Amino acid sequence: MSNPYDLARSILQKISCTLSATGSLMITSQVLRKKANRVKLQQRILLAISFCDFCTSTVWVFTDLFMPPRGNQRTCDAQGFIIQFGNTSNMMLMVALQVQYLLIIKYGWSETKMKKLEPFLLILPFCFGTSTATAALSLKLFNPANWDCWIAPYPDECTSSYEISHGNSDLEVTDCVRGDNARIFQWAFFFALLWAVAVFCIFVMIMITKSVEKAERKSASFSVNANRPNRPTQTTRRHSIQALNADGRLTLTDVNVIQRRTGRIELVLTTRVKMQCILYALGFFVVWGFPTIARMIQLFGGTIHPILLPLSGFFVGSQGLWNAMIYFRPKYSTLLEDHWWQKLWRLIKLNLLFCFEHDGEERNDDGGEENDHVSSSIARSFLTRAGASKWSFFQLIGHGENSDDTLRSDVQAGESCRSDNICHDVEQ
Repeated sequence: MSNPYDLARSILQKISCTLSATGSLMITSQVLRKKANRVKLQQRILLAISFCDFCTSTVWVFTDLFMPPRGNQRTCDAQGFIIQFGNTSNMMLMVALQVQYLLIIKYGWSETKMKKLEPFLLILPFCFGTSTATAALSLKLFNPANWDCWIAPYPDECTSSYEISHGNSDLEVTDCVRGDNARIFQWAFFFALLWAVAVFCIFVMIMITKSVEKAERKSASFSVNANRPNRPTQTTRRHSIQALNADGRLTLTDVNVIQRRTGRIELVLTTRVKMQCILYALGFFVVWGFPTIARMIQLFGGTIHPILLPLSGFFVGSQGLWNAMIYFRPKYSTLLEDHWWQKLWRLIKLNLLFCFEHDGEERNDDGGEENDHVSSSIARSFLTRAGASKWSFFQLIGHGENSDDTLRSDVQAGESCRSDNICHDVEQ
């Protein structure tokens, strides 16, 4: 490997794929070990994404063993199948994740309602990935392609039957031993889907952002009305009656305080859910940005700069790393360690070396995106209160046997809040 760009690509890709596989294992451990995570569709989608990424990252780390001369055609076919299956399934699962966020945040779907779509959101991506990989294998499309085995012509400079049929060559029969019309199948089986997923993610981000901004404006209007105890709205009067039935000591002013404080909590948590959705989409763009740039340059007849090879090799194998950073971001901010590397080691111990943790210490840890599980349900209540449908006051305030104590503590804490600020305990 005399080319310095090839050497840099090989080293950087192995580093990124190793980190990516580690991140995917951490997410897998977090989801499978906690029942609260396993029952949620969002977590199962992330589990499926992590599985696909772990498969592709692993074969990329050992890519030299699959490609000739150390490998043979069978090992090359195996790597190409895994990469095609993993990447296309991963992209379809990213669509499923964005759809899940969109239905919960914008349309207020419940977890029970979302489960009806689970076969489509989880099974169809794997079916699509398997079908494209199987079709490519049957058409003998998997061949050495730059730095891995994937859809490519062999020999690399052979003339495809499509070019011959359009009069672009003097040959009458293609001289491709394998991978005839591979360039066309690259677009049909991968790049067209990649760009379609990118456009869809942008569309979902715009819809969610506008939906949350609209709900924020309606929530602000609701808060202004709640500050007028002498002119209670019909909704406020109905909620005050429900509150008085649960605890006769609550007054209308108490209810207004609770409503204002609850609205601010919901606003913060809904924003967190929106941010997670956007970050997952941005991570997808970062991973596939440089390969897309290289393909666009090639499409318009330009010359691909050699620096794009190591950059593409590094980022294309880092999907699991970005997903793990986004997934554990809420938990990372709550850890009490002083330095970033201590927090990182803490997360690794909790999710990969959990057998060495004390039982009590492990039970007290909440793991990854636990804040988003809570916020997703509260986000639905927040948006429905802003005008989507009816909402239950006690679903937001009272929980379990200690609902009365929760109400009184919310009132006491709410007295220190102002309508134009977020409560201090929410900021923490």
